Amino acid sequence: MAAVMKYQKIIKYLVTAVCAQPLHIGSASGEKEEVLVHPTDDRPFIQASSLAGVLRQYYTVTHGEEQAEGLFGARRFETDANACDGASRVRFGDGVFSGKDLMLELRPRVKIDPVTGTCDSGAIKGTNRQAGHKFQMESVGAGAEFGFQVYLYDERYQADLEEVLAAVHQGSVQFGGQKSNGCGFMKLRSLRRKTFDMTRKEDRASWAEEEALAEQAYEDITDGLKTAARTAAYEVTVTGSTEGELLVKSIAVEECGKDAPDSMNIRNAAGEYIVPGSSLKGAVRNQMERIASCLGNAEVVAATFGKTGDTQDNGIAGNIVFRDTVVGNREDNDRAGNRSRIHLDKFTGGVMYGGLFQEKNVSGRVEFSILIQDRNHPDSSCGLLLMALRDMAVGMMSIGGGYNVGKGIIDVDRIEVKDCRSDKRAVIAFQAGQTEDESGIIARCMRAVRQREATA
Repeated sequence: MAAVMKYQKIIKYLVTAVCAQPLHIGSASGEKEEVLVHPTDDRPFIQASSLAGVLRQYYTVTHGEEQAEGLFGARRFETDANACDGASRVRFGDGVFSGKDLMLELRPRVKIDPVTGTCDSGAIKGTNRQAGHKFQMESVGAGAEFGFQVYLYDERYQADLEEVLAAVHQGSVQFGGQKSNGCGFMKLRSLRRKTFDMTRKEDRASWAEEEALAEQAYEDITDGLKTAARTAAYEVTVTGSTEGELLVKSIAVEECGKDAPDSMNIRNAAGEYIVPGSSLKGAVRNQMERIASCLGNAEVVAATFGKTGDTQDNGIAGNIVFRDTVVGNREDNDRAGNRSRIHLDKFTGGVMYGGLFQEKNVSGRVEFSILIQDRNHPDSSCGLLLMALRDMAVGMMSIGGGYNVGKGIIDVDRIEVKDCRSDKRAVIAFQAGQTEDESGIIARCMRAVRQREATA
């Protein structure tokens, strides 16, 4: 008969989190990637198993599998009397979103064939039907708030569990899908804790009514979160402004009438005009693949963006993360007029009948933020990324559509590379024509690309 795990204290946490970036928890229903909706509350939610799985993965990376089994439980249980040694010491509840600032985003996406570089099609999940190369991805917008509860049954792991929650707050943990596109980052709005000592009569009485306890009965420890270990190797920040105008196209659904544009730049749930992380990733990846092809070093691209497995290869997860970027000032872009364009017949060179259309472009300051995780040879990934960003700075790479008519060119002021492991920085200032790199960060990353090239 299996033994029963004994404990004297239960530590309960009330966690209130807010999405710092969009969140996609997929349900794979219908012909678009919809978010998972709670069956009774009818609101988006994150399953307790997903919360536990993501946090366990972070804890395993930072503390090792053996210690992770001590806190989260063994993956495989024995049937002898020591089975309780593999039991989990922590339990999570579902994270259900409140109605506060809850908005859903539906973003157009395209599937790219990695061999041809052209749009591709694929099977719809759970069906035998084929979907076109364009599809819609639904996400919970940034700013949405959700809460969940955590129960810890072994006070020896209190500091470790709070370290994991601190990692969520500091952006070292991502939830859901589309991680390389910047989705799933959270901030903790509040973290409250209460310890129930089961050797005390009054605590046992409180535990019996724990669901009815008010928040004030819990200690607010939000400000006391300890610094958590960071899993990023590098953080690269590109600052500048659009040289002309920029358009990451979306269908205009917010305006109507004869003056409404046919298409406009995509917006987030807050109404800001953005370059989605997926669009920036696509442009940067395309340029990195070109550079890697010239160097004969395609394995750096695979290590950076990941590789799908097959029957002989399990594949690898990438190490790069892109985030949404707000373009300019919302009020200025709202006031910007539409741009008229015409469709040309590619055979005759003449204007197609009814081919006049209008676009609403955006312009202004931009700040792109790119993370490289500390895995898969991050030095070489950072080096190849810097080569692609250099091409952006000299106008050889654009963002969004309309490159042939001068759109999407970024006038880069500076590129800053932060080594997250040493907290040292290197700066390339294009306007001043100077490079500050006392620690040799850029030289090390460039050298790593060449070393991978030699071994490829």
